Amino acid sequence: MYRTIAIIEKSNIIKEGLTHLLKAHNICSQIAKLDSIDDWFFVFKDEKPDMIIINPDRLKDTDLDKIRLKLEIPDKTPVIGLLYQYFDREIYNMFTSTIYITDTEDIILGKLRNKQKKEQNTGEKLTGREKVVLKLLLKGMANKEVADKLKISPHTVITHRKNIVEKTGIRSLSGLAIYAILNNITNIDEISDLEK
Repeated sequence: MYRTIAIIEKSNIIKEGLTHLLKAHNICSQIAKLDSIDDWFFVFKDEKPDMIIINPDRLKDTDLDKIRLKLEIPDKTPVIGLLYQYFDREIYNMFTSTIYITDTEDIILGKLRNKQKKEQNTGEKLTGREKVVLKLLLKGMANKEVADKLKISPHTVITHRKNIVEKTGIRSLSGLAIYAILNNITNIDEISDLEK
C-alpha cells in the first residue's frame, strides 16, 4: 500500500472518482488532490508522495527529468499519466505508465498494483549483461554504439535499459551513475560527462 498518492487534475469529478477507487481498494492511506502543478509546494513541503497521477495538460514542461528536479521528486516515484485526449507520442513516453479515462476499474487497479510490485522489487540484482550495458551507457555511448560493440540489436539494448530502470527504480543517467559507483559496477573515472 502506498502512503500518499498525488492526483493532479483540474476536473473535480475525475479527482473524486479516482479518490473513491483508490480508497475503496486500499491502494493508499492518503490522497492529495491538486488542481495544477503550481499547488505542489503548498501541499508537499517536506514529505513527497509515493506516486503521482497527472493529466498532461497540467504540466508546463514535457521533460519529466526537469519536472522531477524542480519538484524534488525522487527517480523511483512512479508518475502515471491520466489521459483522456490525444497527445503527441513523446508525452506518452515520458510517464512511468498511463491510465486512460476509458479504462475499467480492474485495468486501473492492475496498473497501480503493478507499479507497487515493481517498487517492492527494486532490490533485484542486475545481470552481468545489464551491468555491461550500463557501463557503456555511462561512458556516453548511444544505444546503437552499445549494440555495435556488444554485437546485439539496438532493440536488445533498449530492453536492457528498461530492465535496469525497473530493477533500480532510477530513470536518469546521472542517478544510474551514482547507483553504479555505489554498487561497484564502475568507478568515477570511467563515466563520461553526463551533462553534455
